[in-house]
Amino acid sequence: MKYIKNMAVLCTIIFFGCNTSDNQTPKTNELLVEGDWHLEFHISPTISVPVDFILKKNESNAYIIQFTNADEVVVMNPIEITENNIQFRDKIFNTWFDGQILSPTEIKGKCFREDKENAIPFTATQEVRPRFPEPKKTSKAQPNISGTWEVDFSKGTPEHYKAIGQFHQVDNYVSGTFMTETGDYRFLEGNMYNNNLFLSCFDGSHIFLFKASFINDVLQGNFWSGLRWEEPWTAIKNEKFKLSNPDSLTYLKEGFSSIEFRLPNTNGDTISLTDKKYNGKVVIVNIMGPWCPNCKDETAHLTELYNQFNAKGLEVIALSFDKTDDFEQSKESIQKIQQYFHSKYDFLIAGKANKIEASKALPMLNQISAYPTTLFIDRKGNVRKIRTGFNGPGTGDQYKKYKADIEIFIQNLLSEK
Repeated sequence: MKYIKNMAVLCTIIFFGCNTSDNQTPKTNELLVEGDWHLEFHISPTISVPVDFILKKNESNAYIIQFTNADEVVVMNPIEITENNIQFRDKIFNTWFDGQILSPTEIKGKCFREDKENAIPFTATQEVRPRFPEPKKTSKAQPNISGTWEVDFSKGTPEHYKAIGQFHQVDNYVSGTFMTETGDYRFLEGNMYNNNLFLSCFDGSHIFLFKASFINDVLQGNFWSGLRWEEPWTAIKNEKFKLSNPDSLTYLKEGFSSIEFRLPNTNGDTISLTDKKYNGKVVIVNIMGPWCPNCKDETAHLTELYNQFNAKGLEVIALSFDKTDDFEQSKESIQKIQQYFHSKYDFLIAGKANKIEASKALPMLNQISAYPTTLFIDRKGNVRKIRTGFNGPGTGDQYKKYKADIEIFIQNLLSEK
């Protein structure tokens, strides 16, 4: 999908050094100074995406880096330090950093995602500051954008799509997200200065920046994602605005009531819904990718459901579509997801991450328009619901309501004979 205080990403990175309490003055011979750090991704010569992290040490005298974006936690490991070179990798996504420690308060390097062809330069400094710099003069009469907004991305173009902007503002601090018909932009954090809004995040995979000006009750600005994507967006306050029902976008073609597939699991064994393990069970089939942050959010939710209801007859199968068609690479990527969430259900290698290819793998569906897409199957093998996208914890009450509704839906399916 197209993909916004601090949107919380807690990235745990392990270094080695001597223990210093948070209340002590940093030692001058420390490799890196503990405390608040500010990092800037330089996505163009004139555009930078700011994020923040906290550097401290744990009980084992190992440094901990916590990237903060509201309430999210993202763990990065392992870390390698050779003289003044530092390298660290995200625990789930194929994202890694390669930098030089210029001083105990400064790191400079590049961030890579998937390969080395799309490197994003970054600088990080130890300092306490707002995520976005405060202008010299600020107005006491600046707007407060808290609430629900009707958003239009790329208005007037074939790529146009609608979204709901959900924001919370306290003084100059803003947090929130955008919800589209294919998922949400997760945790966003930033500032509102005078009539100008700034939001950003780094979720371990994506780097997002949103800017807008508030003029005549309209937010109007641009959205950047990584090095390659930029598009305009506008928004008006509209507490009643709703998107299309996500249960209506993907559906079974006429003449079908069920789905079928035969795909290998991470051991190379072929798995099918006709296997004895799934016979007479309620089954959730999750079409996902190990590169997708929204899929990560849903994997956490599905793992909770599996642990809660497996003994009562619920099974879950994840169909993993990766950025590569190499089986071993795909296996390694999906095993990271399994291990991170301690997921005990089956993950199958379904092919390359392409919506057309995904649709070919499941030809009984009208389309696969988003990762994730999730199918709910009753004990008789009939598809009872297909959910496109996933609005995760960054959407607050929307996420809580969805979890409650799905739990009731699963309980009803399990109660059927």
